[in-house]
Amino acid sequence: MKRLLKKNRSVTLVFITLFFYANQLSAQESAIKLPFEEIDFIIGRNHSNKLIDTYEEAVKIGLVTENIESEKFYENNAVYLFNVGGGCFGAIPQEISTELENNMVMINWAAPNEPCPSVGIALSFYGQIIISKKEYPNYKSLIFKYYWE
Repeated sequence: MKRLLKKNRSVTLVFITLFFYANQLSAQESAIKLPFEEIDFIIGRNHSNKLIDTYEEAVKIGLVTENIESEKFYENNAVYLFNVGGGCFGAIPQEISTELENNMVMINWAAPNEPCPSVGIALSFYGQIIISKKEYPNYKSLIFKYYWE
């Protein structure tokens, strides 16, 4: 009987270990990439770090013009306006990623790791993160954070 218990403990320990590692791997893959696109720099500069969730508000700030496609878009989506870069270095879309994990949207920029150039000032990248209202009904409570890699 003791031998049977020792065998079962080993098997149980193996299953517990496998379960723990499987949970760790799934937690690492739980970040969801959110789409984003560039917007006009004047709108971005005046309204950065703002959640736009109605068609009327988007028209009011000049983000969209009045049309049926835009109205339908805002029935199903909200956008968060953000900016990245500027000063020493400008950002390009290929250097930026936006991910949602645990109610937090992380805006990542692979910022250059070198001294500032001696000439000129770079412009910021202004963009909008697109958030599906149906997939994320709690979109108004999302927290947006900037992370420079």
